[in-house]
Amino acid sequence: MAFRDILGQERVLRWLKAAISQNRLTGSYLFVGPEGVGKATVAINLAKVLNCLSPKEGDACEACISCKKINKGIHPDILFIQPQGQVIKIDQIRDIQRNLSFRPIMAKRRIIIIDQAEAMPEASANAFLKTLEEPPLDTIFILIAQDKHMLLPTITSRCQIITFSPLPSKVIEDFLKNQGFEPINAQILAQLSSGSIKYAMRLGQREIPINLFKLWSEKRVSIPEILETAHTLADKDTAELSSLLEIYQSLWRDVLMFKIGCKEFIINKEKDLETVASHWGLQKVLDIMEMIEQVKQKLKQNVQKRLILEELAFNLEEDK
Repeated sequence: MAFRDILGQERVLRWLKAAISQNRLTGSYLFVGPEGVGKATVAINLAKVLNCLSPKEGDACEACISCKKINKGIHPDILFIQPQGQVIKIDQIRDIQRNLSFRPIMAKRRIIIIDQAEAMPEASANAFLKTLEEPPLDTIFILIAQDKHMLLPTITSRCQIITFSPLPSKVIEDFLKNQGFEPINAQILAQLSSGSIKYAMRLGQREIPINLFKLWSEKRVSIPEILETAHTLADKDTAELSSLLEIYQSLWRDVLMFKIGCKEFIINKEKDLETVASHWGLQKVLDIMEMIEQVKQKLKQNVQKRLILEELAFNLEEDK
């Protein structure tokens, strides 16, 4: 993948290309934005462009030995650092410092990419700060984070901050279709993705329990179906269950938007949304949304998942 293949970050790419062509790149950058919007991809491709042996129109050729090594993750002068477990350990920072004590082996510009830079504990961050204060002339640091405020101010102040935006839903929808998702599923997942391809793919790999929502819309919910769905959900891990409950919450939010006449704010263009809205009173929809939120909060405590989900399911009775 080259710059030309990156989706939805045209503003960032224009800025970087201009900086490269005008030879005004700095020694350290902080790429900030939501998860899964292309920050790491842009960082890696910036490394390729700067080290490509046959660049074409300001982009990597994807065919030279440098591009191929970077694509395979084996380029000796391009370091991609990620947390080991939950944190970036001080030994990883010391490895970077040892690497910097030598000249680049084959790169024009050595690139150090630190993914999830907010995972640096204080000791690692302070050790890295010493390196960042006096970067080698032939090296560019790229830190990647979701929130700049999670980093030490002394680190962010030494970086040029580039902000990445959530991806447009249409970009994500088209991407999912190209990955083989059915058009209706691609559309729903794109709308639920919060602008993140990674999150959309994560949702798409799960068994999203929209069936019960459709059963409610058709007024065909039975007690066995309620229990089966509750038990299926209870078997999932807490993080996945929270994500699925957010999907339910999003669907019921759209029912609410439909009922109060704010159709322009509807996210999920489900064809049976009007039918669902006709079966439920406004207060009942508000109660359902509140119940789902309560379940999400209870999941953070030491509770029996099956019991709270059964309680939620039995409260989702047709509005009388």
